[in-house]
Amino acid sequence: MEHRNSVLIVEDDVNINGLLKEALEKEGYICTQAFSGTEARMILQGERYSVILLDLMLPGIPGEEVLRDIRKKGNTPVIILTAKDTIDDKVEFLRGGADDYVTKPFRMQELLVRIQALLRRTAKSGHGKKITGELELDINRCHIFKNKKSVELSTTEWRIAAVLIEHYPAAVSREELLYQVWDKDAMYVEENTLNVNISRVREKLGRYDGQQYIETVRGIGYRWSVDVK
Repeated sequence: MEHRNSVLIVEDDVNINGLLKEALEKEGYICTQAFSGTEARMILQGERYSVILLDLMLPGIPGEEVLRDIRKKGNTPVIILTAKDTIDDKVEFLRGGADDYVTKPFRMQELLVRIQALLRRTAKSGHGKKITGELELDINRCHIFKNKKSVELSTTEWRIAAVLIEHYPAAVSREELLYQVWDKDAMYVEENTLNVNISRVREKLGRYDGQQYIETVRGIGYRWSVDVK
């Protein structure tokens, strides 16, 4: 069962975990704490959350493995808590399936804004179903199925696909796509973040009749290239 505005905090530092819980509960979130990857895995077997805050340097099961478990089950928004801040590290987080990340030490207000932005993007789900190529979109559940099998997309990846499909057959500029997917935080999104997420969506969806589902339109941005019904 998923409770609205519920957050799972996976952080082995007791002080940081406690501060996060205190700050989030003041904002009205329902928080659950996990202090190891093993504990997080056990909790996630029975519960679903609106957002997961995930440290990678965890005792027991490493954070990267916890993230893979989360993505196998769905597109729950995940924000990585990390001390790593190189471009390569950030690209790796996104390729691993994270929706966002904050670098330690971080300001609590920044984290709260990022959580709110993720929840807004998740809420923009629309209604109904759409068929495009070998894909079926369940808009209500924010899921894409390929040949009846669920495609594991992060919330950000889902939004990219959904926005492009909503605008089919028109192309969407990079600026508009950033705004539609990241909302008010678009100005803070690094250019490479969009590139990485587009690449991941293409990789996960594969091809239809030899063509990629997302086409690059030179000088403009991107376009969904397969007929939408």
